[in-house]
Amino acid sequence: MSEGIDPSRPARPARAARRGLPGSAAYTGQVRSALPSSRRPRAAALLSLCIALPLLAGCSLLAGPTPQTPPRETPKSPETAPQFVPGGTAEQNLPAFTEALRVFSASQQPVTGAPVVDAVAAVGFDKTAMQVSFDETKTGLAADSIYVSVRIGADCLVGQVVAEDRSFVAKQLPAVGPGGDICLIGNTRPIDW
Repeated sequence: MSEGIDPSRPARPARAARRGLPGSAAYTGQVRSALPSSRRPRAAALLSLCIALPLLAGCSLLAGPTPQTPPRETPKSPETAPQFVPGGTAEQNLPAFTEALRVFSASQQPVTGAPVVDAVAAVGFDKTAMQVSFDETKTGLAADSIYVSVRIGADCLVGQVVAEDRSFVAKQLPAVGPGGDICLIGNTRPIDW
């Protein structure tokens, strides 16, 4: 006989079984709440209030005036067409670049890279100094707009033609990048035609 065990005394159930804890023989599947039954409705209401208040506060952030996109100002057609200045600066050739994009946007050609580049090159700009964005996104959707640029020295002529309404923008900007020789940041389409 081992010490401390009295064979005449009945065995006591394990502590978990006496308390009705999961995994014990006396577990009934009901979980007792730590709150008395009179406080449960108050606790549920308080919990609901704590969840609802942040949600309602978030809704008030959404209320208010809807921002309006300002209309784009499309450059008007000049009385005489600007001429490309061979060997000229970006500033001198911005009017010719703008006119090339204006004529293209008024045409019926598709808003894709090749026709935009060809329209700019037809004015006299060098294709080897150009960059153009891709016609499609990485997921295969048609691009919302096409960006085209021409680097002239340390400056760039950058244009955007929007596919939806064929509006366009043309700007003169400084070249970027470590060597100061990039006009469009990111991957661009090779101009190989």
